[in-house]
Amino acid sequence: MTFSINDSFLSNARLIAILKDGSSMVFAKGKFDTWCIYQVCGRRANAIKDVDVFAMLARYTSTSERFTMYNDFLYVFDMVTKVVDYDLVDRIKFSSKKYSDPAETEYIFIFLYAGMIAEENKKNAILKKFIKRLGVHQVLIEKLAPVTAANYSRGKKWQELRQECQARGFYSCFNQAQLSA
Repeated sequence: MTFSINDSFLSNARLIAILKDGSSMVFAKGKFDTWCIYQVCGRRANAIKDVDVFAMLARYTSTSERFTMYNDFLYVFDMVTKVVDYDLVDRIKFSSKKYSDPAETEYIFIFLYAGMIAEENKKNAILKKFIKRLGVHQVLIEKLAPVTAANYSRGKKWQELRQECQARGFYSCFNQAQLSA
């Protein structure tokens, strides 16, 4: 949903990146916390949804680019912290140039990066960025429908989702040790 923004929204928004089309991707207050991701163009903002980005990702599942995209996603995944690393944003922008639609892949990867930062900052989230990894894996590798992947974790206990990640080989004993610390 697109809406008009005021100076208060702009002054409280935290820049993630300026995109190829000149719009900005920012963190700002949403329904639950201050980690909602918006695309801002002029005085208009749009809250970006996982399902929309997953639908973009799904367009690549019929090409070999999906494996390159997944590997690039894993690189970004490994670099995620609780704050935006603008050097990493620049690497994402540069890396996006190799794809058939550089502007779209830049948008996808920067959103996924920001989404993982948001997950890392959620107070009660246990699996954090692994939730986003599960969704990306489901869309790109398993070819699950974007709406199914975007809503997959809703209503599930974290233990079940951890098992889903473990079954796919990306949640190890190391991650479990961090939980009990």
